[in-house]
Formats: sequence, structure tokens, C-alpha cells
Amino acid sequence: QLLLAQDVSFEWHHLQLWAEFYEVRIEVPRVGHADTFAYYLEAKYKFTPEFFAAVRWNQQFFSEVRDGAGGWVQWDRDLGRADLALGYRFTPHTQLKLQYSLQDEQGDRGTSHAFAAQFTLRF
Repeated sequence: QLLLAQDVSFEWHHLQLWAEFYEVRIEVPRVGHADTFAYYLEAKYKFTPEFFAAVRWNQQFFSEVRDGAGGWVQWDRDLGRADLALGYRFTPHTQLKLQYSLQDEQGDRGTSHAFAAQFTLRF
């Protein structure tokens, strides 16, 4: 397996931006190269030192591999996902985050929705 990753971030006043890109090549016996490319873009805005909102977009793409019958088939379904979050930091060690996620996959799986609540305790 080979992995190439790039990471970039930028911060200006109350705004934070991140981006990461991943390219992976997996050598599979009797199949060849199974490649995938994934990335995400994320922005976070701090309204106050305690209260923030964030948005994230990520996608993953999969290559085609030999199907054993002389043809080619995509080895997994491409997908895209959007996340929206609101967070509140109660203390330097505690935080609550509420998140909504929308994921879209090619094929039969279609679109899915998820809601999440996360409480973080750092020590």
C-alpha cells in the first residue's frame, strides 16, 4: 500500500480553514492496483470564544479493478458527505457539539442522514 497525503490550514481572526487530500494505491494479488482518492474541506467560525459553527465537505473516489472475467468494475462506490455542526466550549476541558451529516453514495445505497451529539472531556 502506498499513501500520499497533503494537509493545509489557514487561520484569520475568528475563521479557521483546513483541507486534506489523500491518494492511496493498494496492490491486490491477481487484481492489480486498487486506487482511491479522498479529500475534505472544513471551515470553523468562532462567534465567541465559547460558541462556534463548522461545515465540512468530503468526497472519496474509487478506481476500477479487473473483475476476473476480462472486464473492469469499480471496487467500491464513490461517496460525498456534508457535515454541519454547532459547538459550545463550557470550560477549557469540556465541550458539547451537535452535528448533522448528509451522505450520498452512488448506486443502491443512496442518501443517508445522521444526527449526533458529542460531549468531549479533556484531561
